This record gives sequence, structure tokens and C-alpha cells, in this order.
Amino acid sequence: MKLKNLKKIAIWLVGALTLTTTTSTPIAKVAAWGPENRPTYTNNSPADYATFNSITNNAAVGDERNFVRIREAGTDQNFGDEITIVPGHEYEVWIYYHNNAATDTNASGYGVATNTRVSSAYPTVVNTNERGMVSGIISWSYVTPADPNNAKEATVWDEAYVTSNTDGVVLRYKTGTAVIHNSGAVNGSVLPDDLFTEEGTPIGFNKLSGTLPGCAEYSGHITYTLVAEQTESTMEKLVSLDGENWSNSVNAKPGDFVTYKVVFKNTGNTNFTNVIFKDTHDNDLLVRSGSIKVYDVDNVDGKVIDDILDISGYNVGDVRAGALVQIIYQMQVREDLNLDNCERSLQNTISVAYNGEDQKESTTTVIVTKEDCTPPPTPEDCNTNPNLPGCDLPKEIVQTGPLQIVMAVLVVLGIGAGGFYLYRTRRTLKTVESTITGGSNNGINPFDSSEPTEPTDPITPASPSTPEQPAEPEAPATPQTPSEPVAPASFSAPTNPIAPKESEQPAQPEQPQEPQTPETPSEN
Repeated sequence: MKLKNLKKIAIWLVGALTLTTTTSTPIAKVAAWGPENRPTYTNNSPADYATFNSITNNAAVGDERNFVRIREAGTDQNFGDEITIVPGHEYEVWIYYHNNAATDTNASGYGVATNTRVSSAYPTVVNTNERGMVSGIISWSYVTPADPNNAKEATVWDEAYVTSNTDGVVLRYKTGTAVIHNSGAVNGSVLPDDLFTEEGTPIGFNKLSGTLPGCAEYSGHITYTLVAEQTESTMEKLVSLDGENWSNSVNAKPGDFVTYKVVFKNTGNTNFTNVIFKDTHDNDLLVRSGSIKVYDVDNVDGKVIDDILDISGYNVGDVRAGALVQIIYQMQVREDLNLDNCERSLQNTISVAYNGEDQKESTTTVIVTKEDCTPPPTPEDCNTNPNLPGCDLPKEIVQTGPLQIVMAVLVVLGIGAGGFYLYRTRRTLKTVESTITGGSNNGINPFDSSEPTEPTDPITPASPSTPEQPAEPEAPATPQTPSEPVAPASFSAPTNPIAPKESEQPAQPEQPQEPQTPETPSEN
């Protein structure tokens, strides 16, 4: 793509961004015209090829590089580079064009511009502390004496600025006001809306063909009108059970009818077009067929409309500045509404769009409650009062703070120490018994001096408990060492003792006998 085309697109995009801006970000002022480094000329020394708006001492307009200006329409004010717009007023944009080639270059063709086009852009919304840019761009094709066989393209541009003391001021092109003015046959012709596109619209002298000879007699200008408007509106939606007491929310029961009222007003100074209302609501709200009525200046008694408000929406058409529209309709709460938690909130929202854009919305709430219903307790309720019906929490929640953890550790350590002490005590007792009996007592307690009795069949306990540990017997008196030990006279071996099976042996006797001091054996 040629450099000229890139420059043309870039400049038009600047204008387009200004055309569509809707933010309140201030627009920084840029060079009012360009390209800044293009060759310039004077009335006495014009160009030898087709070029536009580069004479610096034009007797009628001064410096031609400043070729986009604006003023309030219908006044005798001078056109200027900047103006403050007011809602309700109209403003006239002026774009001057002049092929600066000398008259004697037209015959050779070097002074004739072809494919000459003009485009313009303007801001749609202007806020306070913002400078909106109104741009004009002229583009053309040409050849020079130095290079007659190589056609070139060129572009020049300029801007004027608008400001506002009020937020949200809209600028709108007044249809049919773009007119070309010159001394040729096309004078007074209305230009198409292509003027406000990137490519622009062709201009000319006798025909709008894009061909324009050089010299001041072929110059001219384009004007069009912008209308400053302020699009403001208010909308409120209310709900009622009886159609008289209105609020943002109501309490209802399954099967009840509720009435909605929407009040919309155009508070700006311009008419709204294609004003469309649409209702969106919870599925448990059902539109009452035939209940939707619209009230406006043309239907003061109300007009019943089809049940499409919550489907495709309803277009009331245009709403004039200061006019009001009211919509009233009914809905029924579903009779089989699920109320497991005793209460439901049903939302209903109305939205409005106009001038092709979404604008506002408003929401109301219907709170549906179940009679004689106790909602299930929440976890917080159960923590506060565990005895509430429906609470499965324990009546006393075990606390596991640092103190409880320390106490648990001490208990475990105490149990372990006790077990170890018992184990060591038993090991010590067995060691003493083994030492006294020489390693084995064959089932006889050497500390027991009573005569043994005939053993009986042992009874296997179902689950014997561990007997208490017998007290440790006192140590016997040291006997004199006999030359040859003699068994006690009272001792006799049992006759045919029946030894119990190993599996039937009780783990411990139920109650051990108190050990007695053995008799001192007599000397032989």
C-alpha cells in the first residue's frame, strides 16, 4: 500500500474515533492541519501541478491550511477553529477546497486533479472537559512535469474542535444539509452521506466526478449542519398486590397475582426513536394474558397489547422530548412453587432501548412465603442451640484446644509408664523365684509349707481378669545347712494327679494363698 494511502487511512481513523467517542476522556489537541511539511505557495507564486490548500495568503480565507471551521448555524458569527456547543442548538461546519495549480497548467493536464474526494467526521457525544474533533480530509491524484508518466496521490487534512459545559451532549448530522458551494454547475448540490465515510465523496466543478482544474475560479466549499442534543431519560418499575400501594418489593403467596407499573420519561431535549421495552423474569412468574396496557400521549386510556413484552419486547415507536410512557401488567406466582425453605425471592426486570442502543433497566422483587412453615435450621443455628429440631450436632462439642492436647499426651505417657513398671515388677519376681528354686519349681511354690492336696479338674474361666499382684512374702529365716536334707515328714507326693491340659491351664490362680515360712529341716 502506498504511503499516501496509509496516511489517508490514519487521518480518517482519527476522525472516526472522534466520531464514535462516548467517553469523558479529554481529547488532546493535535496539529490542526497536515501534512506539516508539505510545500506551500502564495497567490503570486502558485504550484505547477495539482495540489490543494497550500497557499498561505489567500485573500478570501487567509492560510488555506486552516480549511475546516465551525460556527453556530443561523447566525452571522465568523467561522472559527473552536466552539462551545449547547443542547438544542445547531452548528454549521465549513470545509474549503482550492486546487493551487496555476491556470496555465490546466491545458497541459498537470494542473488538473483527478479522483478528488472530501470526507469528514465529527464526535457523536461530547462531555465536559472534552474537546471533540471535527475533521475534513481532501484526497486527489496528480502528475508533475518532472514525472508526467507516474501518477501520484496526495492527502491534506485539518480539524476544528467543539467543547461542552454539559455531559452527554450528542451531535447528530442533520440529514440533507451537506451542500457543495462553487460557481460551477454543481453549486447547491446535496452531497451523499458518503461524505462521512473513509473514502469520502467525489467533488467537482460542473459534475461531481472528482475532476477539478487549478486556479481560484474552480475553488469552493462544503457546509453541513450538526444538531446538539441531550438524550436523558428516567425509568422506574414498581410492584403491588392491590394495584394501589406500590413499592420495589412485595410479600406474596403461591397463586397470588402481582401488578407491575413501569414509568418512563424522556427528560432530554430531543426525540427518542424506536423505544423498545422488554421484560425478563423468574420462570415461576407467569404473565397474565391480556393484562398488558400501554399509556402515552396517543393512548391516554391505555392500549392493550399482545403478550410479547417478555418474549420479543414491545416497540412503542418514538417518544418526544418531555413525553411519558407508562406500562401496567400482571403476573401470577406459580401455585406449585417449590418452597422447601419456606421462602423464595422472584426477580423481575424491565429494560428499555432507544436510538438503537440499550439505555436503562429497573428490577423489582416478589418475596413468596409458605404459611405455617419453619425453615430448617442453619449450621450456625445448630451451633448456637444444638437442641433445635433438625439439628444432628452433638449436645456437647468436644473442644480440642492446646490444654486438652497436653492433658491427652500426659494420660498416654502415664499409661505407658504404668505398663512398663508392671512389666519390670513381674520380671523381677520371676528372677527371684528362679534363683530360690534353682531354676524350676515344677509347679510347687517353695514358700508354701502347707500339704498339697489332690488336684481337681481345673475350670477354664470364660475371660479371667488379671488378679491382683500378691504382696511380696517376707524372706524366710536363714536355715542351717544340713549335712543331708531330709524331706518334711508331713509331705507326701499326691497319688495319680491328673495334670490339666496345657490349653486348659488357667492363666493365674483366682486367689494365691498367703505364703508361710517353711519349717526348718531337722538335722539327720
